[in-house]
Amino acid sequence: MKQIYQRTIIILLFITFQSYSQTQEAIIFFKDGDSIEGLAALKFNKIKFKISPDDKTDTWDYEYVKKITFIGFEMRRTFEYVTLNSLDKPKLVETITKGEVSLYKKLGSDYSLFDLISNPYDELPSNNPNINSQLNSQFNSQFPGQYPQAREVPEFYYLKKEKDKYPTCLNCGVISTWRKNTSKFFADCDFIVKNLKGDKWVFEDLREIVEFYNDICLGE
Repeated sequence: MKQIYQRTIIILLFITFQSYSQTQEAIIFFKDGDSIEGLAALKFNKIKFKISPDDKTDTWDYEYVKKITFIGFEMRRTFEYVTLNSLDKPKLVETITKGEVSLYKKLGSDYSLFDLISNPYDELPSNNPNINSQLNSQFNSQFPGQYPQAREVPEFYYLKKEKDKYPTCLNCGVISTWRKNTSKFFADCDFIVKNLKGDKWVFEDLREIVEFYNDICLGE
């Protein structure tokens, strides 16, 4: 009986995690200024969208859509189509903070051929290594070979000033030179450059750095 109960709990958890890849409440914003609320999911740089669960799913991309905001979370998460370079089409990237300088996060490879856009909820299983490891272990013991390992999705961060045509990637490439790239980008703010050189800010402080620049440095 105990084994059946454990199996049921594991299956429910697995189904819950799987459901995160399905449609979630969202607001889609079009280039013409219109917006509409419904259910959406992200897949390979495209947006799967429908107004209600029973409606047919439509597929949208950068030709008509500016951005999409998911509202089914504890906090809103916005994904925007941004042209990352002169050779590529606009990509869906998550807006971390918006202002004179905006910070974006792109999931997947920095090579177009292998681009991967994950649903916001797809990241949840791997955010907690302990839970993920426990789920894998328990599920595999009950259903050998049937529970796929949570995939590791690389993250690339971009900075973009309003006047810039293309954003600057901070950690693209085999060797991450984010500190050097960030210092160069914010060369007009001595405080940021000094703190980066003094290792007072780490990679996880990117949002704080950008917000400091927008709120403090630009006001000097």
